[in-house]
Amino acid sequence: MNETLGRGYARIEAIRAARGEPLSSMPDPGAPPPDRYNSVYFTLCVAGAAFLLPFNSFIMAVDYFQHHYPNTTIMFDMSTVYIASACVAVVTNNLLLDLFTYNTRITFGILVSLATMLFVAVCNIGWDGFSTRVSYTINLVAIGVVAFGCTVQQASYYGFTGCLPPRYTQAVMAGESAAGFWVSLDRIITKYGFRQPRRSTFMFFVFSILLLLAHSMLHHVMMRHPLVQHYLRLTNESRHRRRIQLHLNPNEDATLMESEAGEASYGVLKLQSPVLSTTGQGEIETNTFSFANPVYSPTAAPPAPAGEPAVEPFPEAATSEPSSALRTPRPSYKVEDVVFESPERPTSWRAFKRGVLARWAVARAIYPYMVSIGLVYFTTLSLYPGIASEIPSCRLGSWMPIILMSAFNLFDLIGKIAGAWPYEWSRSQLLMASGLRLLLVPLMLLCAAPRHSPHIVGDVYPILFSVVLGFSNGLFGSVPMIMAPSRVGREHREIAGNMMTLSYNGGLLSGSLVSYLLLGMLGPKSSEPCRVYPTPLLPTLPPPTVANLTYAVTVAH
Repeated sequence: MNETLGRGYARIEAIRAARGEPLSSMPDPGAPPPDRYNSVYFTLCVAGAAFLLPFNSFIMAVDYFQHHYPNTTIMFDMSTVYIASACVAVVTNNLLLDLFTYNTRITFGILVSLATMLFVAVCNIGWDGFSTRVSYTINLVAIGVVAFGCTVQQASYYGFTGCLPPRYTQAVMAGESAAGFWVSLDRIITKYGFRQPRRSTFMFFVFSILLLLAHSMLHHVMMRHPLVQHYLRLTNESRHRRRIQLHLNPNEDATLMESEAGEASYGVLKLQSPVLSTTGQGEIETNTFSFANPVYSPTAAPPAPAGEPAVEPFPEAATSEPSSALRTPRPSYKVEDVVFESPERPTSWRAFKRGVLARWAVARAIYPYMVSIGLVYFTTLSLYPGIASEIPSCRLGSWMPIILMSAFNLFDLIGKIAGAWPYEWSRSQLLMASGLRLLLVPLMLLCAAPRHSPHIVGDVYPILFSVVLGFSNGLFGSVPMIMAPSRVGREHREIAGNMMTLSYNGGLLSGSLVSYLLLGMLGPKSSEPCRVYPTPLLPTLPPPTVANLTYAVTVAH
């Protein structure tokens, strides 16, 4: 350990003793600074909206992409590419967790997302100078790059909010749903206000880019907030805490050393103890040196071994041989204290192995929450946005997928807000609710299959299923993410947040792959003219006639 650190630590202890403060006492962190005006909460809501905004912008432009790339699986392809790139980003973020700070990783994600959205808006939508095939490829590459940047932000934010109180994790998740709702509202306004599809889509992307710029500024202001600095300091201290052993060694300078023994050993803090001198009358005189805490007074006797009498280290009676006092066993006291060091960089195989074992231990502690959130997003991505974009409507036409996705996003937001209710969900309840959501897969599939004559007809039923899908996604997708970090120690909460994000993205990827199987079950696209199907809300009766009324009166009499 650095010698300068040791001398500084010993000097601080001497100053505390001179002031009469307790020795080796760490400053009380006290209550956290207040979040005035809920500025940190609001910024994290904006952050949750910002790192999902690019994906939602691509998805909500469904009418433009289906018109621009007819007879393709553009919505399925964009969803799959996004999720696959997101999974790579989560794994990369976990491996590089200790190499870069929160701020560095989040800033990188913001810049990547912003640059890609600008390129797509200007070059691929506004200019539109590429061929259809090249433009299609550019969109897929762009959404893959956006996914990497946004997922690095997402994983970093969940690790970051794991160090804060649980309400701030809920703020990020509410922001995610707010992103979907805001993008839905934005798309409805731009589609209604600009009749030309390309112009309306260009303005739609411009509004999303402006929100990303606002998020970039708010993030850098938030990282300097006293509340954020308080919890980050507590997290760093809990990670890099060491226990030390205090030895009072006569006639030695103050140094702070680390024992070369195994990991279970303690550091050694050596302080200068009282200096002994002999007066002319043969008496022993000691220079004044005392601890404010009497328990650790240097004049106290060291603990005697079992079965042996205690030895006085500094006899009060004068002796004719002053050197005999120096031969007395020196006192040695074991205290608990903390020394904080800069984080260790994972530059060795041992450090890498330790990181893997830590992640495995965290996964074992929170695996029910990982399974629950994985199931939730598996169900969602099986249906949204792929199958939802394939449900036909002759009344609503190209508005039908926009309405379905807007209903999903609105109630997803309501569900995430409901996730903040003070109710303690058990692990079995979360797993059961996540499993029951699988029933929505056949129900929504029957609204689109077969293409020429769906089994469930009408516009009301798919909208109702989208509402249930959105609300349950918001509620049971946020509760596990909020609860999981509280099941581990503070020093492992960032790892817990990243492991939950890994499971979350695993559910997204598997669900997006299953959506291709569901697409094949819809059958080939029909060339028949669109038929308007009635929605039988109530049993229908034939209109009454004079003959029927006459017959009814006769039977009654």
